[in-house]
Amino acid sequence: ERYGRITQDRQGHFYIHFRRLNEADRASPMKNFNQRFKLRDSDRHIRLLYTQFLLLMLIGFLFSFFWAHSMTSLSPQGIAEHYRGSDATFGEPMSFRELAEVTHFHLFTMPVVFMILVHVLYLTSASQAMKVWMTWLSFAGVGLDLLSPWLISYVSPVFVLTMLTGDTLMMVTFLIMMWIPLHEMWILKQPLMGGKRPEET
Repeated sequence: ERYGRITQDRQGHFYIHFRRLNEADRASPMKNFNQRFKLRDSDRHIRLLYTQFLLLMLIGFLFSFFWAHSMTSLSPQGIAEHYRGSDATFGEPMSFRELAEVTHFHLFTMPVVFMILVHVLYLTSASQAMKVWMTWLSFAGVGLDLLSPWLISYVSPVFVLTMLTGDTLMMVTFLIMMWIPLHEMWILKQPLMGGKRPEET
């Protein structure tokens, strides 16, 4: 088996170079996308791009937190009444259509947001164990948060605890996945690959 690469000389001529695959190539044909590029090695413009994204995500999480607090006081009783209604306040339970609308919106946005956050984490020098744990815990939080409104509405208000668990997992993993990249980009001074950072203009 062989694979090749194409190069071009100064005169514009193209050359194809072939080499035979060795046992290591056959054993691991898929390369991790983050093996070469790390945030610590990036220039100022790339770091600013990722930083702006992370800070906007922080604003979004804070906005969601205050919105949820205004709607439910973030108490188990308040959350249960928000979905199941309340005789004391004459609140109506959330209808199937309303639940489906909320779930539809969150189902398309939350996994994408956390996929990007996990992607950014994988561009850091955090341990593989940390990356795997953050991936599973964050998406477990997303899953619990998406499922909980249906369980609260149609099964039992005790599943408020499931929602709070999911929200806690999402918030904690988000803060960790935000802090690690920011720490590596702006606090750690030594690039991972040694030498000076790429020239910053």
